[in-house]
Amino acid sequence: MKITKTGLALAFSSTLLFTAVAVAADTDQAGFCESASCQSEFNKLEEMARYGSGEAATIVALAYATGEGVEQDIDKARLLIKQAVRWREPMGMHQMSIWLRQGFIFEQDIARADELLSRAARAEFGPALTDKAKLLLTKNTPQADKKAIALLEQADQQYYSPGQYLLAQLLVSGVAVESDLARAARLYKNLALKGYADSRQQLDQIITALEQTTERAAEDKADSELVARVQPLLTDLKQINDIEVFQIQGEQFNVKSEFSNIVAQLDSLQLYERNPTGTRIPGQLCGRGVASCTTSVDDTMGGLLDRSSVFAPLNFRPTN
Repeated sequence: MKITKTGLALAFSSTLLFTAVAVAADTDQAGFCESASCQSEFNKLEEMARYGSGEAATIVALAYATGEGVEQDIDKARLLIKQAVRWREPMGMHQMSIWLRQGFIFEQDIARADELLSRAARAEFGPALTDKAKLLLTKNTPQADKKAIALLEQADQQYYSPGQYLLAQLLVSGVAVESDLARAARLYKNLALKGYADSRQQLDQIITALEQTTERAAEDKADSELVARVQPLLTDLKQINDIEVFQIQGEQFNVKSEFSNIVAQLDSLQLYERNPTGTRIPGQLCGRGVASCTTSVDDTMGGLLDRSSVFAPLNFRPTN
């Protein structure tokens, strides 16, 4: 999967997937995409869905499912997400698996949810790789642990922050994989530079632990090799203090601007064509075997040593 596609997935997730809880909890926000310009952007997404964009179909399905910027319409949400799945869209398969697991939009069907999650993971979709890894970790078996780590390594290659964060936690705790503070620290450093979750605090804890270890070793003159090996790592990790990390301050969610951003990203990726010429089949995206085309989610896993707390599925609506 290309980095550009992963980037779109992350933008998409932050726009609708995670804001849906807040919108569902605050019914006063219903109808806040009533302006002509906002509706115009949403209509563009619907048009993209009609002309074969599985990403657009998934986004519009989410909007209708949660009433995000449009009047809630469960039937349309169900139809559109099924359409995305038929088109083998990884985001669509992952989202439908979440709904099936929760019994939201569809009747609960764990077996079908697992099947779709596996399909999305095989497509190397970062959120699906991470969610499947969480499920495997709950089995608490060496074989399942090995598969979970392999999936998280793939998520790391996709630069998917929640997957990288979970992998770092496992490397610190030694759950499912041999403990490796150096690897975990480097993951936390990269995440801290992006301002992700509490990665900076996690990194600082590792730095402190490494400093204390080297100080004791130096005082005892017991392990000069350890000190020589750890000092370059500490120097590298502490460089983050000289780098300015830009944090995005929370602002009121603007559906119109977010829809505009997604429309622009889909347009730039050229994953669909609006003018049918007989050479495009809806749902068969460019770069997926169609030669005539143009070039083409609870993130913080607290209590990791407690296996029962490893998997925390995304919720669209707060539980009572």
